[in-house]
Parts: sequence; structure tokens; C-alpha cells
Amino acid sequence: METYRAGARSLAALSLVLALALALALLAHVVAVPARAAAEEAPLLRGDLPVRGGLALLSTTRNAAVTDVLAATRAGGCDVTLIALATRGAFRTYVPGAPPFVNAGFPSGLDASSTLVVRCAKPPPDVPDLHLLMLVTKTNALAADFAPADLVALPAEAVLPGGATLTLAEEAAEALAEMLEAARGQGFDVRVRSAYRSYAEQVSTYQYWVAVLGEAVAGQRSARPGHSEHQLGTVVDVAIASLGWGLEPALAETPEGRWLARNAERFGFVASYPQGAEEVTGYAYEPWHLRYIGRTHAGWLRVSGLALTEYLTALWDEVE
Repeated sequence: METYRAGARSLAALSLVLALALALALLAHVVAVPARAAAEEAPLLRGDLPVRGGLALLSTTRNAAVTDVLAATRAGGCDVTLIALATRGAFRTYVPGAPPFVNAGFPSGLDASSTLVVRCAKPPPDVPDLHLLMLVTKTNALAADFAPADLVALPAEAVLPGGATLTLAEEAAEALAEMLEAARGQGFDVRVRSAYRSYAEQVSTYQYWVAVLGEAVAGQRSARPGHSEHQLGTVVDVAIASLGWGLEPALAETPEGRWLARNAERFGFVASYPQGAEEVTGYAYEPWHLRYIGRTHAGWLRVSGLALTEYLTALWDEVE
């Protein structure tokens, strides 16, 4: 009987040892699986990607195909335009999207610790209303056949009494209507003397001013054909009755002119040729010449403290 009990105790002890061993094995497996998963999920590329565009020196952490490298760079926010593999003191290049023969010299597989030079494209800027921001200056011209596709006629109450029909791009016309209505709400009758002007019309306008003022002075008052913002269809020249509906610098000193200077920005309009910016713009001060660039950019322009020409130049330098 005693022998039986001793055997039972030995069997129980063995069972306990086996249970403990099994538990430890299971625990080791549970720990090992995440460890292996973490190793498998380790980044393929070592180095910082130039997500705002430019070159980077990277290395692979394991064997990989070039498609794996492309996937990893895209996941990191880089739009790759070129991969160069450093090998034996030379570079082999790969251009995504190019015909296969172009990339024939690039290996189909990359070894761990391969050294790569990656070029990332500059991402497109998140700039609103770029269609309103064309740069038109004495040196930057529009094509002779450029014309807005959505010109609309301005209502009679927006133009000079008895004046000819004037047109403006639809978006600018809508903003103009809001601005003129707000001005009337303050007791100001502001009218449009000139709006969209085609290349052909600008030819006649410029020739007129050359005949009246001479070419040197005319160049400060009127743009050569192709160089007029009026051709954009987003520009108006405004006038008031107390100045005989003329285009006069004195507009700025009138109640209407002061209201426009304070409020035009709220409707997306800005003065293209402000006082003190003659050397920058190449044109004389024109408080009546208002260009629609949208409310966002009108606000940004004010904050920048730049003339419109400077603002647009800097903006396109950033975009391109």
C-alpha cells in the first residue's frame, strides 16, 4: 500500500513538472511571436525621407525588390522620381514609370545594407484659388488669344450712367456685385468705368495713350498689349460722380475711396498699383484699379505687407 502511495506521489510530481514545462513553452511561444512580427515589421529603409522634395541617402535593412523600396518610400510620403544604387564606386539608376530598357541596368533585387540615393518630388502646394493669381507685369505677358471662358455682362447699375456694356469673369462679377451693394448701403455710388479688355482692345488703348502722352509717360499709365491685367477679366477701374467719373489719384482722398481702401479686401479685391510701389510695379499709383484675387489671398496680401506684384512673384516661386 505504501509503495502504491509513493508511486502516486511520484506520478503527481511528474505531471506537475510536465504541466509547468508546457506552460513555459507556451509562454515562450507567445513572447516569440510578437518578437518575430516586430522584426518582420521593422522599416525596410534606414534614413530620413525628404517628403518636401529633394535627395536623401538611405540604406536597406533587409533583402528587398525595388518594388518594395518604392512602396516603402510612398508610405513614408515620398513620391520617388529616381533611385540610384551605389555599387563598386558607381551608381545604377532606376526611374519609376520609365520603359523597362531604361532601368535594365538596375538589379531586380537589393541586398541588405544596400546604399541608395533617393530623389523625392516636391509635393504640389496646397494653395487655393491659383486660377486667380496669374502674374501679369511689364515683363510677364498673357498670350494674345487669352480670354476668360466665363465672361458675363455687368448690370447697368454697376457701370457708368449711359456707359457701354462691360464684362467680367463670373466669379469676379459676383464678388463685385456684393462690394458695390455694400458701398451703396453706406451711401456711396461707386461705378465701373473699365473691366475686361481684350488684347485687341489693349492695342488701341495703349496706342491712344502713346499719342497723348508720349511713349515714356504712357508706359507708366497704360500697359502694352498682353501685359494688361484687364485681359484677365478679374480687374475693374472704378470711378465716382464727384470726380466726373474720371480715373484720378484723388479718389483715395474721397469718402468712397477711403471706404474701398478699408473694405475691398473683404470682397477679394486689392489695389494692384499702390502708392509707393511704383519702382516695383513699373506703373504710377492707381487707387481705382482693383483686381479680384479672392478673399483668402486678399487677406494674405495685407498681412504680407507686399505689393501685389511682389506677392504673386513670391507665391509662384514657392509653387514652382
